[in-house]
Amino acid sequence: MKRVAIVNCVYPPEPVVSAHIGADLAAYLTRNGASVTVLCPFPTRPHGAAYPDHARRAQPQLTREHGADVVRLPSFTAPESRLLPRLWESYSFGRHVSDYLDHHLANVDVVYANAWPLPSQALIARWCVRRRIPLVLHIQDVYPESWLNRLPGAARALIGGPLVAMDRRTAHQATRVVVISANMHRTYVDDRGLPAEKVVTIFDWQDESLFENLPARQEVHERAGIPSDRFTFMYLGNIGPVAGVEFLITAFARASLTHAQLVIAGAGSNKQACEALAQKLGVGTVHFIACPTPRHAAILQQMADVCLLPLRRGAGMSSIPSKLMAYLLSAKPVLAPVDAGSDTAHCIGEAACGWVGEPEDVQWLAGKMSEVAVLPEAALSAMGERGRSYALENFSKAANVRRLAALVLAP
Repeated sequence: MKRVAIVNCVYPPEPVVSAHIGADLAAYLTRNGASVTVLCPFPTRPHGAAYPDHARRAQPQLTREHGADVVRLPSFTAPESRLLPRLWESYSFGRHVSDYLDHHLANVDVVYANAWPLPSQALIARWCVRRRIPLVLHIQDVYPESWLNRLPGAARALIGGPLVAMDRRTAHQATRVVVISANMHRTYVDDRGLPAEKVVTIFDWQDESLFENLPARQEVHERAGIPSDRFTFMYLGNIGPVAGVEFLITAFARASLTHAQLVIAGAGSNKQACEALAQKLGVGTVHFIACPTPRHAAILQQMADVCLLPLRRGAGMSSIPSKLMAYLLSAKPVLAPVDAGSDTAHCIGEAACGWVGEPEDVQWLAGKMSEVAVLPEAALSAMGERGRSYALENFSKAANVRRLAALVLAP
């Protein structure tokens, strides 16, 4: 029996794709005879969510979930997106994981880590190297570059080099590095200097079964208390500093579409600012809905005619947002102001399921909203079905969890 430690920085009940990837992997491995222990923090995502069954305490909380032992560690948490607290959160989680491995799981056969960047990953990699235990390191975004884009030039120059060196060293210490996009693969081979065979691309996934046998659109509108007689643009996901939701609201206001509405479903540190912006601009047809569970997200997306995927300039160059997979599995066309060279733009173009424009270009997005809102329903439906076919081929749980499990069992 293979003994596997799964280190996940988020885990259900948190409604985050990485959380469910860890849970899906744990369930698959246990079904196939492995002994699995999951190490994760107490849940805090998204910002503002409460989990009374897993309230943070001074000692680890041990539960048995779907055949795996789940250990929630009392590490420091920082659900609000601020750089210094997030770095301390990462260090704290890595320290707690290393200590727990030392005292309880020193005889594991392999460690799979989808951990916070960069300190947490470095501490876990160092533990594995010292004990000669294989490490499969799952990278969800390229750091420190994703952080550095938010800092002024002087700060980037001062701390960029050491942080890149930390990430390079950690990646070289891992037995295998799993990345989620072609651009990330190029980064770790060309910039971090890893052998190409050591870096494996496995797309994140959504459970395709969640998008089957859904209620009719009219019913979902009625449940949500949102009019069904308007063309509906929808954004569903985290309302944080990188998401660019303020940009969507501004563009929608400029488009002045009397027959359309914008539905924003989610939570995050910028939600109040977005609500205030919609009120300031006097747009009464912007509706905010609470953050949904994955199943609820699939249901809510039934309301959409077109789904919106904005990213700030440079933010989408190294990963594919999980909301793209959900949009495509819902068979909805996607309107995406993202970098032209991003993997997101590539997927939308390859699937022929939407429109891509420059990030943060309010005039372009307002014009495209006006254009899209009068397209025939049949044209939108055909685009959505092309997107769903593409997602089932590339982003399905059935195919990708099997690939990841095989890598963990034979790193």
